[in-house]
Amino acid sequence: MLPELAAPSGCLSVLVVDDHAVFAEALGLALDADPGLRCAAVAHTVDDALRLARDTVFDVAVVDHHLPGGSGLRLVEPLLALRPAARVVMLTAYPRPDLAADALAAGAVAFLAKESALAEIVAAVRTATREHPVVAALPEPPAHGLTPREREVLQLLAEGRDARGIARSCGLSIHTVRDHIKALLAKLRARTQLEAVVTAARHGLVQLDRP
Repeated sequence: MLPELAAPSGCLSVLVVDDHAVFAEALGLALDADPGLRCAAVAHTVDDALRLARDTVFDVAVVDHHLPGGSGLRLVEPLLALRPAARVVMLTAYPRPDLAADALAAGAVAFLAKESALAEIVAAVRTATREHPVVAALPEPPAHGLTPREREVLQLLAEGRDARGIARSCGLSIHTVRDHIKALLAKLRARTQLEAVVTAARHGLVQLDRP
């Protein structure tokens, strides 16, 4: 086993878990620039994080919600089992109330959008606790009022189907499907089908990883 790496006395040691190398590097630099913090290690996958966590002393883990090999939520319990005194700050590209609730229930002390200012993330690393969690301002779901058929069409769009493929799958005419897509764009306040799918994913209306 590798020797444990400790931060200087009085300095919080931080494990960063994020698969985007540029973001992880920027966060690591921001942490190291703070005199009270130190980036102890960077992992890019669930397995890497668990391996590093066994051999690295850390006071805080900053974990991306979406990682190769599974959700970052899977990491919270084993990380805290390895370091019971540590705290976990969860980041996500899709801040939603249900994800925030899941993260806090799993044991995280903060839930922030990845697009948050680095200073905001660093502040959460320093101050967030179970008693005083830090949660990003979460967007309100749009007043979509989608019909069951519109939801079905939306999910098929998220799975990469085009209008003709959706028509065949649903037993509808191509004209009816196009009318549904126009309605979706209007209700989701989107200009393109891709924007509609991204908006829907952010609000939990579609599953992007559904087979």
